[in-house]
Amino acid sequence: MQVIVADGSRSRSDRLAVLRSATTAALLMLAGLMLGWLCLGTPLINSFIPAGRPSTLQTVLGVTAWAFAILVPAGFLLFGFARVATAIDAAGLRRSRSVTPTLAKALGPDHLAATDLVLPGGRRIHELVLGPFGLVVLGDVPPAGVSRHVGGRWEIRGARGRWVPMEAPLERAARDAERVRGWLTTHDRDFLVRVYAAIVTDDTRVERTPSCAVVAPRDLAGWLEALPTQRGLSSERRESLVELIRSVAAAR
Repeated sequence: MQVIVADGSRSRSDRLAVLRSATTAALLMLAGLMLGWLCLGTPLINSFIPAGRPSTLQTVLGVTAWAFAILVPAGFLLFGFARVATAIDAAGLRRSRSVTPTLAKALGPDHLAATDLVLPGGRRIHELVLGPFGLVVLGDVPPAGVSRHVGGRWEIRGARGRWVPMEAPLERAARDAERVRGWLTTHDRDFLVRVYAAIVTDDTRVERTPSCAVVAPRDLAGWLEALPTQRGLSSERRESLVELIRSVAAAR
């Protein structure tokens, strides 16, 4: 199977985001350790502890100083550990995105896969596969550790550990398929290529809809080969589609 990989700017941006998160985590933890040493490993805090019978103001200052010495370094460390967890989740999310390498080993030369295409207008297509059946737009679901499905609404854990709304994966894949269909129509109005949408996941929370299938990664190659062949998708039209996909990939 042929594979078209778009320019790696997205991968670089993903790596930079993970690197920024990891750097922030390291700085927070370093700040926590330094503050902890400064407060507990030096006479600094003891200078706020009055001797003898302290006044009310001296007592308040002493308690405040000890609270600062305990809570502030601990807070920096906790925030640092939270950022580490976020960086690990983000790295895992980036690694788990693509199924194309597996497909490349399972499908024959009459199939082509493309990743991270950006259509005119800015819509990013995660993955698509061209075959005798037409086109299939493949969507993905973030790992369960960084996403959740609450009452029909999808949320993803943001950079600060907060849950923020995200586009529902099945709806996104269906809309991506519509956009691909519309994009192809602008180039060839005499022939309508079939465009399917599918989510590739083992996540049991995800159920298929009339406009989007749900396929386990291990079953994807078989599912693609089982799709009906589209009549009229001649070798000439197929080559035209390949060139069109290549031109979009090269334009990034």
